[in-house]
Amino acid sequence: MIFQTQFYLVFLIISVYGFYENTGLYNQSYYDYLKAQQSLIDDVFEDYDPTVSPIFTRHSDGDDDTYDTQNSPNIWNYTVYLYYLKLVDVDEPSEKVSVVLELMEFWYDARLAWDSKMYHNITSFYVRQEKVWSPTLSAFGVNEIQDFRDQDFRMVSVVDIGFIFTYVSVKISVNCQLNMKKFPFDQQKCQVRLCVPIFFYKEVSVFNEVYSGIRTKDSFSKMGNSEWRVENLTGRIDVLHYNDTFSDLQLSVFEITIKRNPMYYFYMIILPSYIINAVSIIGIFLNSADKMSRLNVGLTNIMTMTFILGVMANEIPKTGAIPLLGIYIIVNLSIMIFSIMIISFFGQFRKWIEPRLRHPKLRKYVMGRPIEIIISSLLHLLNTANFVTMIVIWETS
Repeated sequence: MIFQTQFYLVFLIISVYGFYENTGLYNQSYYDYLKAQQSLIDDVFEDYDPTVSPIFTRHSDGDDDTYDTQNSPNIWNYTVYLYYLKLVDVDEPSEKVSVVLELMEFWYDARLAWDSKMYHNITSFYVRQEKVWSPTLSAFGVNEIQDFRDQDFRMVSVVDIGFIFTYVSVKISVNCQLNMKKFPFDQQKCQVRLCVPIFFYKEVSVFNEVYSGIRTKDSFSKMGNSEWRVENLTGRIDVLHYNDTFSDLQLSVFEITIKRNPMYYFYMIILPSYIINAVSIIGIFLNSADKMSRLNVGLTNIMTMTFILGVMANEIPKTGAIPLLGIYIIVNLSIMIFSIMIISFFGQFRKWIEPRLRHPKLRKYVMGRPIEIIISSLLHLLNTANFVTMIVIWETS
């Protein structure tokens, strides 16, 4: 029994070792590479101070005769590359949009350049980010930011020309002013703005770019959620001016355009409101019902529409404009109020108009059932027109 256990244990060790072993990594050329890489890193970082930036801070003020404008270094470049975006949440009452950004940062540090021919043609290596100087990427004017990277295991790639890049994954919540006029068929634009603070406008030039592979309909369909879909994603550089050329701040702006999926609001509010109004109009003008029953139908409808308005008000920000869905509900509410007014005063109107009607056919229409059918049909037509208008706006938005 002991022999069998030892046999299986040895077999397991050999199997696991054979599975993980890569014999190609244990030849002499691999060890030569590691030795050359270590020599390269020792030489590159020998006098390197990661707490000091490589940014050229000497500026000409017009009085410095020793300043050589022609041979001075160019402005230090920093690039933000958006590799992917995912919409997490849209909190409409607080006008807050949350997204996850997958970014790449690119910058140059001339102190980390080397001649690859002197180190077995090694053109790049990977090190912990703490070993190199890194710019401080900050979100400008955001509500909340969360970095998903482990602080102790951030890596950067260093290329022989002094080119450095790293990967950033962050969740950012930004406050965006929402335009709710066409709610629930609305489309919103929101900006995520990033900057490199501290440095002056004359010292640092910021660039940004959106990966072309994610600017497709298929990629956009995966960036949204069940309620919102991404329509467009663009990047640009804005300059925040402070009325002086030295303190201006460059902002890397990624603008996302999102469009709401109105299916929920259509089937939960718009369509039921239309059906409730249609049934209520039939009940109000029902010939066999008494006046009090008709009024109860109308008042119940008004309470229902008022409740729907309250539910809608809790889902959108308190803006100065009435949203389209609110106008739809108010029109339905007005139709019902008008119906109740007709039923309430129609009896008094007939008593007042009856002595003044001389023509028999006209008396038959006004005093009989036909006038109620005509008014009911007109109200149904108005209710249907209100409903069809919402569908047309949905199709054309």
